[in-house]
Amino acid sequence: MKKTPERIESLSAEYVLGSLKGPARRRFERWMMESYRVRQEVWFWEEKLSGLSGVVPPQQPPASIWSAIEQRLWPESNVVQMPSRTSRPGWLWPSWGLVATAAALVMAVLLVQQPTAERFPMLSGAIVQQDSTDPLWLVSESGQENRLRLRPVGAAAAAPDKDYELWIVPEQGQPLSLGVIPVGDNTFQIELSDEVRAALDKSRTLAISLEPQGGSTTGAPTGPILHVTKLYEL
Repeated sequence: MKKTPERIESLSAEYVLGSLKGPARRRFERWMMESYRVRQEVWFWEEKLSGLSGVVPPQQPPASIWSAIEQRLWPESNVVQMPSRTSRPGWLWPSWGLVATAAALVMAVLLVQQPTAERFPMLSGAIVQQDSTDPLWLVSESGQENRLRLRPVGAAAAAPDKDYELWIVPEQGQPLSLGVIPVGDNTFQIELSDEVRAALDKSRTLAISLEPQGGSTTGAPTGPILHVTKLYEL
C-alpha cells in the first residue's frame, strides 16, 4: 500500500479520531514506527482536533426529526403521524441537516486557520528501546497549551511494585521530575508550568527511570535510567 501524502493525511485524522480500528489501526501504528513523516502528521491532527473537545454541548434532537428519519428509511410502512401543535414541518429536516453540515465545516476551517500564539516552538520525539529503532512512546508537546503528550506504542507496563518516572535532564544541575507515567491504551498528558516549559525548551532532553511504586521520594532518580531521548522542533 502506497504511503501517498493524501493517504497519510486521511489515515492520520482517522487514527486520532479513533475511527481507524482493527488490523487497519495496527498496520497504521507500524507505519508510525517506520516513518517520521507519518508521526508528524499524527501530531498535527492531535493538535488541531484537541480543541474540539467539549466545544459543542450534547443536544437532544426533537422527536419530529426521528419521525422524519423513519419515514425516509421505511416509506413503505405508510405510517401517518399527525403533527402536534409544537411539531415542525418536515421540510425543515433537510435544511437542518445542511445547516449542521455547514456549521461543522466552518468550525473545522476556523480551527485549522486559527493562528497560534505560541511562545515556544513545538517539540516532538520518540522514546526508543536501546539498540533499537522501535519507539516505546511517541512524545509531542504544545507551547500554547503547555502540555506534554506521551502516546504508548511499544511500551510495556512496569512491575507491580515499580513505576516509570519522567525527567527533564538539564544541561547543568539535577533532573526535574515530571511525575510518574502510566502505560495504557490512551495518550498520557502532563500539564507544564511556565518555569518547567522553559526548562524543557532549553534542555530538550527527557529521561525515564525505574522507581519504586509512586515515584522517587528524593527529588532525584533513585533507580536505573532506562531511556534518554532528545526532542526536536517540528
